[in-house]
Amino acid sequence: MRALVLLLLSLTVGMALTLEQAVEIALKNHLSAKLSLLELKKAEESIRRARAGILPQLSFFYGYTRLSEELAFGFTPKNRHSFNLELEQAVFDRAVLESLKLAREQKELQELVRRDTLLEVEFQTKQLFYALLYKREVLNLLQENLRYWEENLRRTEGRFQAGTAPKVELLRARAQVETAKAQVESARADYQKSLQDFGVFLQIDGVPELQGRLTYQPPPKVEETLLEKNSTLRVVRKGLEVAKRAVEVQRAQHYPSLDVFLSYQGNTARVGGKTEMVDGYAFGARLSYKVFDGFAREASVAQARLEVLKQAEQLKDSERRVKAEFQKTLEDIRSLQVQIGALELSLQSAKEALRLSTERYRFGVATQLEVLEAVSNYNSLLQSYYFALLQYQIALARLERLTR
Repeated sequence: MRALVLLLLSLTVGMALTLEQAVEIALKNHLSAKLSLLELKKAEESIRRARAGILPQLSFFYGYTRLSEELAFGFTPKNRHSFNLELEQAVFDRAVLESLKLAREQKELQELVRRDTLLEVEFQTKQLFYALLYKREVLNLLQENLRYWEENLRRTEGRFQAGTAPKVELLRARAQVETAKAQVESARADYQKSLQDFGVFLQIDGVPELQGRLTYQPPPKVEETLLEKNSTLRVVRKGLEVAKRAVEVQRAQHYPSLDVFLSYQGNTARVGGKTEMVDGYAFGARLSYKVFDGFAREASVAQARLEVLKQAEQLKDSERRVKAEFQKTLEDIRSLQVQIGALELSLQSAKEALRLSTERYRFGVATQLEVLEAVSNYNSLLQSYYFALLQYQIALARLERLTR
């Protein structure tokens, strides 16, 4: 917690936020992460409650009764006091033992749920972080585009004043500058709003600039066997085990229970014409067994078994879904690798074409429309390149999510 506080303090003085820092903050602050921790603590308390069934039980009772003259006769005093202090210990109660096992398995389930929740929060954080990097790259691209058109306007104004460029080119250059300004403002607003949304996601006030860029790195080698580590599947598998344990809990209701007790009790009575407190100890054992309960136990067992069947079907469905998502993610990564390679080559060509058209226009050989087309083509390719990198990074994050 202290490390998180220091981190937040450092961010407030202008330090850029890295992806690792964003994930760390999200894992501590995000609502679902906090709720999963509370659910885990509830499961721990459930174990304590279930364990109480096998521990000694101590109870105390005191009662006072005042009888009217008509009822207080014989050995019954008018003012009657009674008490009972009893210690009870279960010797055998299978239902309690099975309930304790169920509580422990439910805690293990909640531990897996919490891990699955944290991994999902981490994945969502990476998605949002990469999306912000993409929007920042687009903003930088549009700002560079604006600077280009402002320089083009200055050149066109010079040519117009020298009489070598028509007025329509000057008007077109001015319109292009205004269009570029509008694009920059729109991208800046979108980026700032996304930063605010990211701050809400991280549960912090405001988000500083981000550190990092969208880059390409080769994907890791993964095998389908890694899906055994998938946290979502582990949750569903544990849920099936818990459902089977719940069947045993219901079946345990059919067994008898045995407990022993030791009590110290007393009450007021008339002895030899006097009212005295009569007390003493009692020791015994109780054997309990419900012979017939209207088939309620059989119905409870049947319901628990149906829940097992539901969990089994859910596991099959989850396994199919995770495997399909795994294969689709691998296909996305392979496809994006090819797209990124092709875009890199196209960018080299478009950049050279832009340089040549700019030089040609400077010397009055090319038209302004040729420059417009070259700039538009280059910017479009560069934005597509950044978008492909965004999709690629998200696909890698999804692959990591599926294999953990």
